[in-house]
Amino acid sequence: MRAVLIDVGDTLVHLDHPWEEVFQTNLQALHNYLSLLGVSVDAEKFTERFVRIFNDASYRADLFKIEIPMEQIISKALRKSGLQPLGVDLPTNAMIEFYRHEVEAWQLYPDTVETLSQLSKDGYAMGVISNAKSDWAVHAILRRRRLDRFFKTVVTSAALKIRKPRPEIFMRALGDLDVSPSDAVFIGDSIHADVGGAKHVGMYSIHVLRKPIESTSLSRPDATVTSLCETPTILAEWDNGSRKS
Repeated sequence: MRAVLIDVGDTLVHLDHPWEEVFQTNLQALHNYLSLLGVSVDAEKFTERFVRIFNDASYRADLFKIEIPMEQIISKALRKSGLQPLGVDLPTNAMIEFYRHEVEAWQLYPDTVETLSQLSKDGYAMGVISNAKSDWAVHAILRRRRLDRFFKTVVTSAALKIRKPRPEIFMRALGDLDVSPSDAVFIGDSIHADVGGAKHVGMYSIHVLRKPIESTSLSRPDATVTSLCETPTILAEWDNGSRKS
């Protein structure tokens, strides 16, 4: 085993408030930013339109395993509101303002840093694969929590515009680390996206029980843990030839 790839949200970090509350704060920040720029929008109507476009993007993302980045969602919401973006950078800057509070809201699990430190000491090449509507936000969360120092590559669905469990997103990260699937393990909290996607390309998988299992996927992880701290021992056992088939 040469490489460890890992999920971010609900694997390494968790929100300190319910997602619905964080999302509403994000929306208010977006509206405040547009107002400061002099973009006149009716807050209630814009919010309704934005949420409709956001939900449609999320539905299509889940159905087709594609990603529609937040910049595109904001641009569409502005167009549908009859507003012209003030320069080509507005959607990107607005996206940053939208996610700024959320970046602060993601908190470390108690076992995250200890585990990543041990895996790094054990010599594994490490990378991230994350389903997210913002590549900027994922990188910002990792920097904010000082996790970026552990990873040689960070691959997001927003950057590639495809989502786990699509094989291409796993193969991009494996290519970045120059390892074959059979020499790598993926660690994540989702049976469908993380375990299923990893198994499909020939990687090993470890399922972290951070929340109730969300699907009846037939994919079965090679190991299941309740704490990330268990993973270095499992990998060491596998490298010593005791991996179960």
